[in-house]
Order: sequence, then structure tokens, then C-alpha cells
Amino acid sequence: MVYIESADGKHAFRVDWNDLYNSFKRNFQLNSNYEISFTLTYTEQYRDVFNIAKEKCWVWYDGQWFNIQQREVDSDENGFATLQITCTHTLIDSMKNVRLDKSQPTEDNPEISGGDSSSNDSSDDSSDSQQAGTVIRETDNKQTTSLDACLHNFLDNNDQNIKYELHGNFPQAAVECTGSLYDWLGQNLSLFSAYYIPDNYTLKIYDLDSLKHQTGKQFRYLHNMTNVDLQTDVVDLVNDCEVYGGKMEKDITTASGNGATEPQNGDWTPVIQNAAGLVGEHLSQNDINLILAQINLESSGQEDAKGGDDGLSDGIAKGLLQFKQSTFDYYSRPPYTDIWHGLDQLVALMNVPNWRNQITGHSGWSPQGAPISKATIQVQTGGNWGWPFPSVGEGSFSSGQLFGVQPGGGFRTNGFHDGLDFGSVDHPGSEVHAIHGGTVTSIAWGGSEIKWYIVITDETGLNVEYQEAFSSRNNFSVVMNQHVNTGDVIGYRDTDHLHIGITRHNIQEAFNHAFLNDGTWLDPLETIKNGGASGGSNEGGTTTTTEVYYLLHFHYQDEDSIKKYHLHRGAPIIQDSIYDMDALKQYVENTVQHKPKAALTINGYSGNPGNLGDVWKLIAPELQLNMDVTLMGIQGNDEYFHPNGDQELSLNNTGLAMKDAINAIWSDIREVNKNISVLDSFSGTGSRREDHFANENNKPGRDNNR
Repeated sequence: MVYIESADGKHAFRVDWNDLYNSFKRNFQLNSNYEISFTLTYTEQYRDVFNIAKEKCWVWYDGQWFNIQQREVDSDENGFATLQITCTHTLIDSMKNVRLDKSQPTEDNPEISGGDSSSNDSSDDSSDSQQAGTVIRETDNKQTTSLDACLHNFLDNNDQNIKYELHGNFPQAAVECTGSLYDWLGQNLSLFSAYYIPDNYTLKIYDLDSLKHQTGKQFRYLHNMTNVDLQTDVVDLVNDCEVYGGKMEKDITTASGNGATEPQNGDWTPVIQNAAGLVGEHLSQNDINLILAQINLESSGQEDAKGGDDGLSDGIAKGLLQFKQSTFDYYSRPPYTDIWHGLDQLVALMNVPNWRNQITGHSGWSPQGAPISKATIQVQTGGNWGWPFPSVGEGSFSSGQLFGVQPGGGFRTNGFHDGLDFGSVDHPGSEVHAIHGGTVTSIAWGGSEIKWYIVITDETGLNVEYQEAFSSRNNFSVVMNQHVNTGDVIGYRDTDHLHIGITRHNIQEAFNHAFLNDGTWLDPLETIKNGGASGGSNEGGTTTTTEVYYLLHFHYQDEDSIKKYHLHRGAPIIQDSIYDMDALKQYVENTVQHKPKAALTINGYSGNPGNLGDVWKLIAPELQLNMDVTLMGIQGNDEYFHPNGDQELSLNNTGLAMKDAINAIWSDIREVNKNISVLDSFSGTGSRREDHFANENNKPGRDNNR
């Protein structure tokens, strides 16, 4: 019986049996369609049911409630008014009303962004996180959740009175619970390998094993079916491809300090600036003064100072900032791990969180908090700039030593100096370090004034020339065509000063412009300070490069498929959000079509097909088929209203249930076609028909209470 109830629930009328016999159809497909349709004919006897059939009214059929969604008014061949009705299961309407939507900003609750500020004079610790090192992160790692948790999110305290039942075991999946429950199921249920069947206001969800229901019944060819359609499709067959998963990003932050490792005339400022450059700190003058005051308080600037043990068992305080050994080891960063080196202690200081507020400059200190980073500091070796005498750093210069036209340089032709002089008094030391990386392109004698000189050219063609410091070729520690990194020792000064010139011109041509202020020569001091970073700073700076790669990779091959259907290579499979190899392999196994797609449909079935999920025995001797199949879809007449009406049944077409069918088709397809005239067998050459099992979904029949 089918009856229609008014939307207010006050009236209900039965549908004419003749209308049901002539027009009733059902279309139940797992996970997609749960609908019925029929046509009402206006007669005096059934005018009430005709008139009450409005949109969204209730329809009772086979123990389930449906809602009218479509009405089409027409007339039959006898001139009677007709009304074609299409209904969907009432649970579908209710699931559309269950929504999880993100709230949008309003004036009272706006979305706030920005507001960050920074200043070189700031004493906050916002720059503590700007540390050199390597940071590796997963770019698309989504948290997996259970199907049960997702349904709780949607249905807890829902106002549609929907309940749910889970039958079976379901994998976890990375999904977001948004939108309507109905849309969410359509988009995500396959990720859980799940199938749903509506039972009035109860949503019943099954895994495949729980869905199946052994009946002991048989589909027997030419007995209770008239036609078997078996379509196979190998257009998209893939049995060989590369697989990538788990997208990663690696941020490599390299440091470029100013090279100073020792104080200049007792002033630790250049070394403080170097430490800041190495870890990516930006110091104000107040910050520098604060550190200098703490150094003076702790050790009077002596990096080999030894303090007391404070009556504790962890040893004496050591070095520039009087770290205890265990504390220093906790905050130090490789390769700066020598407690007796002032630079190393300064690096450790700047690895203390909120260090500006942990030192005062007028009292002792005890570092607190986890270190900002323990990553190895990678110092730039080729593209950055340094000082030829790193222990001094920038140091100081008289005006006559500086580049260009300066007071005290009038003794030169045109008063112009084409380079920068590092004197043995203001910049002591014999080892000359490369101020910039590149390749040795020239070692030659330049005459009694220039003496031996060396030119190192970087990859952009910039030439750095070192002269007037080497009285013999033997003073050089590098050879022609050797690659040199910033900071490498290139030779030994044995004169009273080193002259450095920088030019983009051919070096011999540039020599001809030695006393011409025409742009041939560049200011070494400004180039060293600004060439490796914008803005200029005595601190140096950091450069971050990002590497993107996939954590997981394997080569997929299905040998059985290759043996049967030859090699078919496919495009790489890329899953950014899967970081587990087993999960990635399972995903590939479930999604790659390494066997022919097969759709098995029985047409012209008469009788009661049972319920979705029922397992039948399919017997067709001429097709070499004798196997269990699972009912996944029912479309057509209801045998209760029309015992001889036609029905179309869709059967599962994946997994072991179809294995025998596929093998039978491919092993003896000619014999099958010759013997069975009613078999329709197609080899797909166009678009692929979707796999019923994975993508199409069906609906409940008579008994939904499994």
C-alpha cells in the first residue's frame, strides 16, 4: 500500500492500486538514489489523494517515509488529469538540513589580521625565532579522524531527530566536516569504504562485509532473467606508474655574519654583531649596549675568565658570559660549541628565549626556557661577504685608507683611491681571508708598487683583487682555477698593508683606470657591508632557501595485470597529504585500475529481488559463470504491485566476486559470443562507466532492519 499524508500531518489518503500497477517505479542505488515515482489519475473516488499531493508532502511506502520533490501535471489518453510524482527518502531531506558551516565575520565579530610591528629599537623577543638552521615540515598533513567522530560532529543534538548506526569496521580518513550531511556523505563516504541505507530517520552505514547478507537464492539465466549485460572497459587501464606521497618543505636558513671572532681593541661590538648575523638576530644599539654591559659585569671582557661554583655541584662559571658548562651545552649551537670562545657564548646567549629580558647589565643571570633552536648553523660560503682579517672584522680606517676622493689622499693622482687599505696596525694579522667566494682567475706580478696580486672572480663576473701585501708568489696558499669560499685563507701578508679593489671590468683594463673616478672601481667597504644583503649592516644576515620534496616514493607495478593485458604506464600518482607508506600503498591499490572495469547488470528480472546487500548465486553455464554476487541497485517495477513488471538489477563488479567473471570473459570471449546470443559484451572505447561498487550507491528494499 502507498498513501500520501498532508504536510501538516492531519490527513492521509491511499493511492489507487491501478495507478501503482501502471506507473509505480523505484530506483534504489547504494549511496546515491533512494527514490520512488508514480502517476496519479484524477477520479472522483481518488480526488482527495490527487488534491493533497503537494510538494514536500509525505508518502508512505514499504515501511518508509518519502517526500514529494517533483510534480508534473498532464492528462492521459482518456482526457483524465494526471499528476506524475517523484519522491526521495525523507532522510535525505533531513540530512540536507543538518549543516556544519563556518561562521563569517560580522561587524561585531570581525576577522582580524595584521597588527604585527617590528623595530630595530624594540626590546621584545619577536626576533628570537629568526634563527639560522634547517626547518622541515609537512605541508599538507591532515589529521585523520574516524567515521564515528565525523557523524558525532554532524548529528549530536541535531534538530532533525536523525540517529545513526555503524555496522562493521571503517578506516580513518583525512576529511573536513563542513556543509550539509547529505553532501558530505556523497563526497567522503567512499574514503571510509562505507555504504549507507536510510531507514526512516535512522542512517545505517555498513562496510562491505556487513552489508552482504547471504540469502541462498539464485539468479538463473533464462529462468528468472532475460538478459545479462556485461560491459568491460580497459581504456584507463594502468599497471605501471610512479607514486609519490607526503609533501614536505625544508627551509634552510644560512647565516652570514661579519666574520669578527675577536674583540677590536677590547671592544666586543663586532663579535656581537657577527653572532647576531649568524643566528638571524637584528640588534638595536640598546641591545648591543645591554650585551656589552653584561660582558663587562661577568668577565670584564675576558673570554678565558673563570668564576665560582655558587656552592653548586655543576662546576664553575666559565668564559665571556660566565656560563656553567651544562647550561652552555644546552643553549649552544653547532659548530659554535667551545665555551672558551666569546663568539660561541654570544651565539648561545641569543639562543635563549627572550634573552633581552633575562640579562640586565647590572646583575648576574641564570638562563631560563627551552633553546630557540638546536639546528646546526650553516654559514654561507660563496655568495656572502666577509673581512680579510676576521678577528678584527670591519675595524677602523683613516681617511687616506678609504676608497674614493678622501682627505689625506691628495698624494695620489687626481686624489682618487681605487680600493681600500687594511693596515697592519689597525688590522693586524698575517692570514689574508677571501672577502668573497669565487674562482682564482689571475696570480701575477704587478710591479714594485703593487707587488704580487691575486684576482678571484665570482659567478656573476665580479672581480676582487688583492695586492700590495704579497712580496713573493709563495705567499699565496691557493692556485689558479681553484674555487675559493668566503673566509678561506688565500695567502699571507708580509708588508705593512693589504689593498683590495673590486671591479666588474677586465682586470687589466681596470688597472688603466686606477686613478680615474669613473665608476670602473667599486667601494670595497660598502660592497662588503651591503653586497651580501640589502640595507647594509655590520651584523651580516641570513638567507633562507626552501626545498620542496616528497617523503614517500615507490614504483608501482602489477605483474599479473602486465602479464594478462601487457604494459600500460600511467601518470604519476601524487598524494600530498598521505605520509604513511602503508596507507599510500593501500590508496594506490584501491584507486588504480589495473584490471578491466566490469559492469554486470541483469535486465528483465521478475520476482522479489530482496534487499540491497543481499548475496545471490549467479548461474549462467553458457557464460562459464557460477559465483556469488551482491545486489547493489534495484530499478523498475515493484513486483508487489506488478508481479510481471521488469526490473533492472545492478550487481557488485569489483573484488573477488567479479574475478571469475573477468577471467571467463578474457579466456574464452569468442566462445561466449558464439554460444550466447542474448549476452551483450562490450570492450570500452569511450568514457569509462563508473564502478558501481566504488562510486554508485543503492537503496533499501523491503527489509531495512538488518
